Amino acid sequence: MKNSKFKINNSKVMKNSVSLCLALVLLLSFAFNLFAQKETPPVGGQPKAFVFPAAETYTLKNGMKVTLVPYGSVPKVAIQAFVRTGSLNEKAGQRWISETVASLLKEGTPTRDAEAIARETAEMGGSIFTGAQTDKTVIGGEVLSEFDTRFLTLMADVMLNPKFAAEDLETIRANKIRELTIAKAQPGNIAAEKFRQIVYPNHAYGEIFASEDTLKSYKLDDVKAYYNENYGAARTHLYVVGQFDGAKVKSTIEKLFGGWKKGPDAIRNIPKMEAKRSLTVIDRPGAPQSTIYLGMPAISGADEDWIKFTVMNNILGGSFGSRITANLRENKGYTYSPFSTVFNRYKTGVWYESADVTTKFTGASIKEILFEINRLRNEPPTETELQGIKNYMTGIYVLQNSTRTGVIGQLESMNYNELDKSYIDSYIQKVNAVTPKDVQAMVQKYLTEDKMTIVVVGDKAVITEQLKPYEN
Repeated sequence: MKNSKFKINNSKVMKNSVSLCLALVLLLSFAFNLFAQKETPPVGGQPKAFVFPAAETYTLKNGMKVTLVPYGSVPKVAIQAFVRTGSLNEKAGQRWISETVASLLKEGTPTRDAEAIARETAEMGGSIFTGAQTDKTVIGGEVLSEFDTRFLTLMADVMLNPKFAAEDLETIRANKIRELTIAKAQPGNIAAEKFRQIVYPNHAYGEIFASEDTLKSYKLDDVKAYYNENYGAARTHLYVVGQFDGAKVKSTIEKLFGGWKKGPDAIRNIPKMEAKRSLTVIDRPGAPQSTIYLGMPAISGADEDWIKFTVMNNILGGSFGSRITANLRENKGYTYSPFSTVFNRYKTGVWYESADVTTKFTGASIKEILFEINRLRNEPPTETELQGIKNYMTGIYVLQNSTRTGVIGQLESMNYNELDKSYIDSYIQKVNAVTPKDVQAMVQKYLTEDKMTIVVVGDKAVITEQLKPYEN
């Protein structure tokens, strides 16, 4: 009995001890938090100037541009060639042929099949990629520095000597048809294409997708004709960034590309924008969400207002801490990830907000987006809010350009928009020079409701009444 009583009492003591320990932990935690709350975070310092590494740019006799940038301490090199050809260069009825040609480049040359190309790049510690965009096609990769000239040799073979075999075309065609089927089933893609068709009428920028019939119609001669008419030295800019042997790389580039045909100069087909108020609704019966695209013609990367505009965009909807995100996601719970974007092309651009919202809140979501635009139009941001966005933008800028591929992307964007290198060297200073009044002025100047295009993909039976206030 004594032993039993002892065990019971000991158990009580143990429980009391545990309770006392927990109480002390909670008390210390409370005291620590109380102390921490009184701590004032240190004031941030002034952002340092971010100067790009020195770049050497020169032009071969056939018109091909080359930029060499010794960069970083890791023994790797990124090499990318941008050819000024894409959907902008496609003929009527040949949508996606630029992507088809880009995909076929990796499928083989007279001396290497697709497997050999993949295996060889893997042996160099990297891979090779190709891809077509609206008005440029990129071919490139990243490998260990010791293989700099070997990778250039492989790239040149892929770019200059594509095999274009009939069986490879059938493989790529089947892949593209599958991609098309999947993409066209997604409401975001449906809304995006309709939005682009409205703001870029009768222009290549207005079309995102091919039709299945179009993809099935391509013949091998069509592929070869597109390549022969659009690929060439005059439209190509080659970038080499990282650790590499400068003298060997230079001589190799001359040897590999110096004899390439000059080809045509790049074209600049600046679209005429459709700037008027419109509402387009695409029915998706039973949809639990509505996809909203709301925007208007705005600005390009070559415009003198570009940096001010992008600061404004990040405050309004272009960052996770933006006003529209806080309103629709945090305060209202209408959507998970609304986001505003600037679709920027040469001397043209469109600003738009996109969001997938709960169907019953479709009209309310548009109302709140317009509310936030008007609030920023009528009242400039505080210095504190603006400084937070500036810090975010300068931090992202430095991070993006701290890699070899990031440096290539920034230099290519500068060249595409025909900007001077001083633009990227002074970017951080210019961001930090933006004032609250500048932000307000950007909304007043560009985001006007009389030029606003609204596209909604959703269940018409539920959303039609909600959208009446936004009809033309």
